[in-house]
Amino acid sequence: MAAIAAHVGSLSIAGEPAEFLEAEAVPAPDSTGTEFRIADPELRRLNPGTPVFVEVSPSGDADAWTPVDAYVDPLFGDVHLASAPGPSALVRVSGYALPVHPLALVRSISLTVTNDVVELQVMGDAYKRRSVSLRDFSGELTGLALTELEVEALAEGTPLLIEVGKASGAQVFRAWVKVPELSHKLTPGALYEHTMKFLGFAFQSEDGAAFAWGYGSP
Repeated sequence: MAAIAAHVGSLSIAGEPAEFLEAEAVPAPDSTGTEFRIADPELRRLNPGTPVFVEVSPSGDADAWTPVDAYVDPLFGDVHLASAPGPSALVRVSGYALPVHPLALVRSISLTVTNDVVELQVMGDAYKRRSVSLRDFSGELTGLALTELEVEALAEGTPLLIEVGKASGAQVFRAWVKVPELSHKLTPGALYEHTMKFLGFAFQSEDGAAFAWGYGSP
C-alpha cells in the first residue's frame, strides 16, 4: 500500500437537502441481481429525514414503472431490492440528496472509530471469550475559518454530515456527527484558529437498522 501525503486530504460538510426525481440506478459491481447504485455521484448522499422511493421497470420499458420494496443506503446510495427484477430491468430512485461543500482553510483532521468489547465467558470456560458490542466514533478538526454550519451545529444541536477524503479517487469516510464543543484560539503574532470536536450520531432507517458512518467509493 502506497503512502498518502496528508496535504491532499479534504473535509466537506453537507448543506441543505435538495429533491431529485427518477434518478437512474445502475447494477452494482458484482451484483447478484438485487444490488444497484444511484448513477449520479452527487445524489448518493441522502437526507435521512425524508422517504426514498424506488421504482422498477422489469421489462426495461421506460414508460412502465412499478414501486418496489428496497433499502437505499443513505451514505453511499446503494440500492438493495427485496427481489431480483430481471436482467432487462430498469431501476430509478426519487428522494432528497445532500450537496457537500469543501471546508476551506482546514489545518488538521483526526478521526477515531472504536468498538466496545464485552466478555462472554461463563463458569467452566478456560479462556476469556469476547465480542464487539456498541460502536462509537469521534474526532476533531482545526481550521482557520469558522463557518455558519459549524456554529449552527453547536448552537442548535443539529447533526452534520461530514465527508473526509484521503486522495483523488480513493474511498471516502462519511459520518453523521453532533458538535458538543467549539473552541477558539487567538495568539498575538499568530493566526486565529478554531477547533471543532464532534461525536458520531446514528439515525434509524425505515427497516429499523441504524446507520451513522462508513467507508465507501464516492
